[in-house]
Amino acid sequence: MKTLAPQERNSFADSASMLLRVALSSPAKAWGIRELSRMAGTSPALTILSLRQLQRVGLASRESPTEARFLDPVQLLRDWAAWYAMKPVKYYRFSIDGVADPNTILNLLSKCRDRLPGPWALTCMAGASLVAPFATFSEVHIHLPRADQLRRSWQDVLHLTPNKLGPIHLIEPYYADSGTYGAQVVRKLPVVSEIQLYLDCYRYPVRGREQAEHILSQVLMPRWRNVR
Repeated sequence: MKTLAPQERNSFADSASMLLRVALSSPAKAWGIRELSRMAGTSPALTILSLRQLQRVGLASRESPTEARFLDPVQLLRDWAAWYAMKPVKYYRFSIDGVADPNTILNLLSKCRDRLPGPWALTCMAGASLVAPFATFSEVHIHLPRADQLRRSWQDVLHLTPNKLGPIHLIEPYYADSGTYGAQVVRKLPVVSEIQLYLDCYRYPVRGREQAEHILSQVLMPRWRNVR
């Protein structure tokens, strides 16, 4: 199967990626173009353009002029993750005096959840530990749109100290809008969707790809068994 060429990769850009997030919630479905556009919040023109790009590399097919089907969601997700791994993500790193254990940090986040501003959610290995536990982890990554503006409030609530080697990462996500789609609450903690978890774990340097594949095999693929 062909992979998307660099000039075609806008199918994975922020607004266009909403199409993939919606479609991968039910990839066996023959999606109406207008229905998919409405649910993804994109224009029909962008939807058709993205589908054409994916169709050229065998990841989508047009069932009719008004319907399309996504093919091979596993390959689609892996292509997406390989592209996403090259994109910059800005983050701010902190520590808490006397607290290094990641599970203790998660407990603190749970207690302070309602006082922490922004549509935040756990991601990377800490998020994966709540959804599909596999690898041990020592850092807590927090998906936080507008982290640059909100970090001061987080510092005040959690008594965070800026530390380049600290275990707490506030991430200014690449997907400022679509990255929050499908966020869930697990054990009283917000966690990004399994799709976003896969993308973030895939780029994580220490056992991240193993963790990503565990999410794929244990959570996502069982949902996709009926995809032709």
